[in-house]
Amino acid sequence: MSYYVNLQKAIDYIEYNLKNDVSLGQIAEVAGYSIPHFYRVFTAIVGCPVKEYVRKRKLSNAMFDIVTSRRSILDIAFDYGFESHEAFTRSFKLAYGMPPSGFRKVQAEPILYEKINLLTRNNEDEVVKVNPEIICKDERLLIGIASKINQRQNIKFELLSKIRNQYKSTLKSIENRIDTELYYAVYDYNPEDISKADDEINYTYLYCVEVSEYRDVPIGMLKKVLPQGKYAVFTYDTKNRTLNGRILKQPIYDYIDGIWLPNSGFKLAETPDYEVINEEQERIDYYISIK
Repeated sequence: MSYYVNLQKAIDYIEYNLKNDVSLGQIAEVAGYSIPHFYRVFTAIVGCPVKEYVRKRKLSNAMFDIVTSRRSILDIAFDYGFESHEAFTRSFKLAYGMPPSGFRKVQAEPILYEKINLLTRNNEDEVVKVNPEIICKDERLLIGIASKINQRQNIKFELLSKIRNQYKSTLKSIENRIDTELYYAVYDYNPEDISKADDEINYTYLYCVEVSEYRDVPIGMLKKVLPQGKYAVFTYDTKNRTLNGRILKQPIYDYIDGIWLPNSGFKLAETPDYEVINEEQERIDYYISIK
């Protein structure tokens, strides 16, 4: 329940500051989480990224003011942090299909995006149904290739598969691999990138293999040390599309971050999450860094 309480504090803070300019870091601080931690959990539980939620609430309140008052549209736009009439009109039209002047002219009923209250939300179905294995892993040495991926691309399995297929033959040539059947996919977040808009780069996707030592690293490849840590391990059967034997209604990370984690008693650690891919066994193990 503490996740819902802490996120609600952040939502209340957003609501209080809809007419002020606040950063993602300030909002995350209210919830008591790091930016990467807050960004992931907020998106999974609320259902959209933080900036999108803030934008929807600002536009919703602005629409209400436009329809129910005689104040100028420009003054209302400035109230909610839009820098110009053009910028406000563009965002408003994109969200509602017509410019703000059109809504005022026809006296349309306000289309409101209500403030979310996680403490009154019906969470009867949000129980831990998948029990991962909790393990501790020693430090591991990886060699691989990095690709910049943005938040929207994160959910596109086809893109990640393309990256894997592109680099697989190159990685096969690396000497002193520990297990020739396994490949690692590491998601390395940068807080500064995460704070950008959704169509900006916000994490690095590292496709790697584990080695016994760093020797003769091929040109263009990177070294990545996975530190010792505690992990919750979820196993995905790629053939039957089940997670620990259960069929999910939502994407895997949405389930892990939005349902399992808030009910688990654990918090995300600062070390990166990763996947271990075994195509021979048609299996992907998701390692979620916890504390």
